[in-house]
Amino acid sequence: MVQLSKLFSVALAVFFTAATMGQATSTDSTQSKNSEKKDRQNQVKFMKPDMEATDYNFNDRKAVSQPLMPRMDLDSAVYQKNKKQKKQQTAFKEMKYMYPARPSDQWEIGVNLGYAFISGDVNPYWSKVWQNWGAGLTIRKSIGHTFSLRFQYQFAWMTGQNWAPDYNLKFNQGLNGQYDPNVNYVKGVGLDTSNHIPKANKGYFFYNYRTFVHDFALQAVVNLGNIRFYRERNMVNFYLFGGVGGTLTRTQMDALDANGKMYDFTDVLSLYQVGGGAGAPPVNARLDKRKEALKLLKGKFDGKYESDADRDIDRLGLFKNYQFLPTFNFGFGVAFHISKWVTLSLEEKIMITGSDVLDGYRWTQDEYPGFTRDNDNISYTSIGFNFHVGRNKVEPLWWLNPNDYVYRKIAETNPDKIIAEAFKDDDEDGVPNKLDKEPNTKKGCPVDVRGVTLDSDKDGIADCDDKEPYSPPGYPVDQFGVAQIPPNPCCDEGDDLLMLGSEGANGKDGAGVGAEGSKRRRGRGGDCSKIELPGVFFESDKYYIDPSYLSSIHQVAERMQQCPDMRLVLTGYDESRNDQKYNEQLSWNRAQKVADYLVEKYGISRDRFIVKYQGGKKSNANKSAIERKESRKVEFRYAEEDEKGDSNPASPHPGYKAGSDK
Repeated sequence: MVQLSKLFSVALAVFFTAATMGQATSTDSTQSKNSEKKDRQNQVKFMKPDMEATDYNFNDRKAVSQPLMPRMDLDSAVYQKNKKQKKQQTAFKEMKYMYPARPSDQWEIGVNLGYAFISGDVNPYWSKVWQNWGAGLTIRKSIGHTFSLRFQYQFAWMTGQNWAPDYNLKFNQGLNGQYDPNVNYVKGVGLDTSNHIPKANKGYFFYNYRTFVHDFALQAVVNLGNIRFYRERNMVNFYLFGGVGGTLTRTQMDALDANGKMYDFTDVLSLYQVGGGAGAPPVNARLDKRKEALKLLKGKFDGKYESDADRDIDRLGLFKNYQFLPTFNFGFGVAFHISKWVTLSLEEKIMITGSDVLDGYRWTQDEYPGFTRDNDNISYTSIGFNFHVGRNKVEPLWWLNPNDYVYRKIAETNPDKIIAEAFKDDDEDGVPNKLDKEPNTKKGCPVDVRGVTLDSDKDGIADCDDKEPYSPPGYPVDQFGVAQIPPNPCCDEGDDLLMLGSEGANGKDGAGVGAEGSKRRRGRGGDCSKIELPGVFFESDKYYIDPSYLSSIHQVAERMQQCPDMRLVLTGYDESRNDQKYNEQLSWNRAQKVADYLVEKYGISRDRFIVKYQGGKKSNANKSAIERKESRKVEFRYAEEDEKGDSNPASPHPGYKAGSDK
């Protein structure tokens, strides 16, 4: 029973624990869902101006985000700085080139201040920030939206101190030879070495240094944050950089006391366990004594750094014991956009020097010493303020989103507006403004497919103002477009037949108006001579009337209205590509379509037409595309005086579908 009771207690504990966790999980899940819902609502609210505004002002989108620069139109001055830029932008606006010109952007000039230290064999003074600092100047210019070039000058003052003693100094030129300031040349005496540190393994030394650096570098900067697809603003930019440069360095040590003698480190060495007798290296430089040793050393050194440290003798020496080092540098940074003119940056820079004497220490502690394993490098962590310079220019391109222009144009696109604009027809002549060669056509005047007012007889008077739209060629016309034909003396005044054409028409052959003459009949509307009538052509397997041929039909209609006695024969054709049944039906459809249009549109009596259809049996062989196109037509000819025919013939194949009216 006791065991069962224990098991029951454990089960209850597990149950309540699970319930509590479930409740917590449920609460967390509910909170998470509420948070997601709130985020979605905020997002919808954030985008609401773009979604609902029909005529939204993209030059002032404060409801969504504040642009980083004034909006640029395509004629902005930022595209007009040089001839090449202007030429490309003009070609882009005229749709002759696919890409806009690169806008002229500002230069960036920056100043920075930060913490610098040497990563080497001697420990830097971490706590003494004022003794490990740097400052710099940068000038940066964009190449594109991602890449830019930057020139950087940097000064650094760096110090360091080892808490453990070093032994075996005989190869250190700064402590034991060439650069000792206490080795002087005295005229008549020679070298005065009374204060010189002897070249022997006598004593210990706690390495320290003070290093000055002047670095000049050219860097390539890669921007990581300005190309955005879902946001316009870019308030923070991350970037990487790398480059090459030249560095001037000078390293000094505090090796001598105020009397120019080597420091006595007996009290400091007493902190460590020393074995092997006098002059032997320490056996154990105890870490737990580090703070106490540094405190004693701080009180011992005078901080004058009077001795030049060991250096590379094969390096170029410049400017009073400075040595020149070619360097490689790289790093990363983050920049914060404060305004169009100012940004703030945080940056880490590493300088690879290829030298092991920046801290004055390069020899190992072996009996026969060699160089230490690693070279000395410099780290510089800084904060900077950057200023954008330039008038009538956009911000540096690494702050601008290259998608901005494209997305803005897409957002401004209104399909209904585009369609309405494309088909806008101010003069209501049936030809859109964008295609209309004569945008101010007089209302009611027929036009051709280019929107130019029709002048069928080419007399300089538009058909809509021409009382005789089809004046016979070769005669002058009056202000109303009526041909001024001289009277023929052979005919009585009022006769409706006039003699035209050859000499035979004037009766010189004795036959009066004979075969060589031609008759010109005047109707009540003017000239009714038999001029050539245009045809109507169709697309393959279609019998709807293409709008481009409505002007041709209009010419025929005006001719028939001008000459009420005129009768025409309409004949429909098709190419011989299909079988005869199909061709006949489609030819009939085309002829009927044109006849119906003339009757319904212009009120011409049906009995003035003789409607025929030819099919494909008498058409061209239709071997080429041109021949086939010429066969798909309805042609007009003048009916003979005694010619008879059906004006509305029945379908040759009732119920048979041939072609499309769409």
